[in-house]
Amino acid sequence: MTSCVEEVDRWWRVMAVVPLSLRVASGASTSTSLDWPRHLAARRTAARSRRALRARTRADAGAGTDDVLAHIVRTIRSAKAAGSDPDFFELLGVQVGTDPEDIKKSYRERARVCHPDVAGSEGHEACVVLNEAYATLMDDELREAYQVERTFGSLGFQGSGDALRDLYDILGDTDIGRALRRTPYTGEPLSKVVGRDHFACKIETDEQAAKAVFVDELSCVGCERCFRSNPAVFRMEGTGRARVFGQWLTDEESIQIAIDTCPVDCIHWVPKEQLAPLEYVMQHVLRDRAVFGKSPGDVFAKTATFIAAIQKATETENNL
Repeated sequence: MTSCVEEVDRWWRVMAVVPLSLRVASGASTSTSLDWPRHLAARRTAARSRRALRARTRADAGAGTDDVLAHIVRTIRSAKAAGSDPDFFELLGVQVGTDPEDIKKSYRERARVCHPDVAGSEGHEACVVLNEAYATLMDDELREAYQVERTFGSLGFQGSGDALRDLYDILGDTDIGRALRRTPYTGEPLSKVVGRDHFACKIETDEQAAKAVFVDELSCVGCERCFRSNPAVFRMEGTGRARVFGQWLTDEESIQIAIDTCPVDCIHWVPKEQLAPLEYVMQHVLRDRAVFGKSPGDVFAKTATFIAAIQKATETENNL
């Protein structure tokens, strides 16, 4: 009986000879069929290359979605740690006054990224808040009430949409009024503020607790002296100008030394209650004007107008 090895060997010999005779008779290439392992290897290499390309393409597409998910989760958890609610406009990536269809489109894009089947437990956490944000911003009454709460909540004011409309009427088509329609004023400082019971807080007296440090970025010349002197409190922005990163993360003496290093006196101590409106006006009004080549104006004068408008709208609502 012929062994299995002999049968296989005979089969290979037949496969090597028959195709060769056929090719010779037809005038085709005389390479033997034993070349097929090299052809097969080439096809396998090409297939692996195609699979690798598809994998890289999927990875590149997924990188952006991972960033979106990470940003949403970070926003939610930061707000929770601060004892506040996340900004619904920021979560959905839209501005005040965005068309409902655009809100819906943005929500669907984020919902696909954050779906629990795709993103797991973090996706579930994000989806719960995204759904709430979407339901709020798509309903006219809920959206108006939300904007009122975000604008006046920090003042201890509870009112209706009339107060917000009064504020818009007072400010009119000014740069502050237009900024409010793009980005809601939350009443929260942009710089990091930690409570007095936090280990990083260096507040020692009530007088210190009543004030904060503020950088007039439009006057800043980007010398970096404050940052080099006190990097815990001051940071350099991408614009090359200084900005306060965190309030009272070092003692008052260290902060004052950094202030004194400024050659143009653009760093100021301000009342704590003025910090949030000052930073809002600086970031969303005056810097935008400077970018577009317009005269930015005085941040303190602009902020005084803003605070007066909020107080007037609040008083009008409370007197009704």
